[in-house]
Amino acid sequence: MPNFIYEAIDLQGQRKSGQEEGASQEEIISTLIKKGLRPITVKKAQAFDTLFTQFFKKGLSQDDLLYFTGELAELLSSGVPLERSLVILEDSAEKKQITDLVKRIRLDIQGGKSLSSALSQHPDIFDKLYVNMITVGEMGGVLPLVLKRLETFIQKANQVKKFIISSSIYPAILIFVGIISVLVMVTFVVPKFGQIFEDMNQPMPLMTKIVINSSQFIQKWWWLIFITITGGIMYLQYFIKSKEGRIWWDQFKLKTPFLGKMILRVELGRFSRTLGTLIESGVPILRGISLSSEVISNVILKEKFDEIYKGIKQGKSLSQLMKKTAMFPSIVIHLVTIGEETGAIGEMFLKIADDLEEKVQNDTKMYLAMVEPLTILVMGVLLGGIIMSMLLAIFGINDISF
Repeated sequence: MPNFIYEAIDLQGQRKSGQEEGASQEEIISTLIKKGLRPITVKKAQAFDTLFTQFFKKGLSQDDLLYFTGELAELLSSGVPLERSLVILEDSAEKKQITDLVKRIRLDIQGGKSLSSALSQHPDIFDKLYVNMITVGEMGGVLPLVLKRLETFIQKANQVKKFIISSSIYPAILIFVGIISVLVMVTFVVPKFGQIFEDMNQPMPLMTKIVINSSQFIQKWWWLIFITITGGIMYLQYFIKSKEGRIWWDQFKLKTPFLGKMILRVELGRFSRTLGTLIESGVPILRGISLSSEVISNVILKEKFDEIYKGIKQGKSLSQLMKKTAMFPSIVIHLVTIGEETGAIGEMFLKIADDLEEKVQNDTKMYLAMVEPLTILVMGVLLGGIIMSMLLAIFGINDISF
């Protein structure tokens, strides 16, 4: 029987998509209704519309989200009505994924939904933070302004992410080439020299014996080494997914020299940018902290912000609560105190985010600059040691008695 690709709405109002096998389109619609789904579209799958191709289907990137947000903000700021703005955006988008997304949003709005409600139907693209900010913009009549701030927020986050990735490419290539060079020496070059020395019954220096024995072990037990390393990685991933493992891992990262300080800055910078954007958009600080804590990935820090949230709910000062946790840099606490005193807490958090993101970029440059000479040094010592062990054995050939 043929396959049919469908899109439907479940009982919670969420969009669902997938494939069903059936004799006809009517049979698929009937099956979906029995499952409690309300079909939107049901079409026969083409030759390449298999689960395999659906798995590898390209979705929307952060750049696409930035494009959508920026274009919609520009159109609304120019006085174009929302539905007309979506029509223009749908026609002008170059990527089919964006066109399809905008079309779905437009149809939902024409069906009586608000923009925030329509966006909430796509949680894989628009997170709670995005939807809540759109809700605030709709309620306060400042949707274009909120979209502009969202555009800035996404742009800043993308800049930091792309900077770290681009800065890591060269060190990663250097480490990869170094590892391959050592493996080639150990698995191909050293064994040939070892065989020559064994055939000559030549006593070998200790250093040469260690290198040759290591090479032979790797050649013979490479599969065991591979299984051990792979199993260790898989176990670590499994352990980290557990509650206890996640707490241990996040604590370990924060306590790691150099890296821990950088991770703290990244998390605080993300939190500060989110909270500052929310407050500047009119979200109350209590609600803002609740939403902003969702962007924190480190569970230890997340617990601290949950404690801060509970403290503010009891009427305590934000700066004093942050000081009490003993995890925040003193400059951050001072700036928050000034923001509370002047009533510009949102603006102050945005300044904190700018400062922390700049420090993260400087830290990244410094640490990655250290990786290059350190990698060259380590690989030089390893390769030099292997070559030296071979030379010592070669020089010992002169001592052979004929």
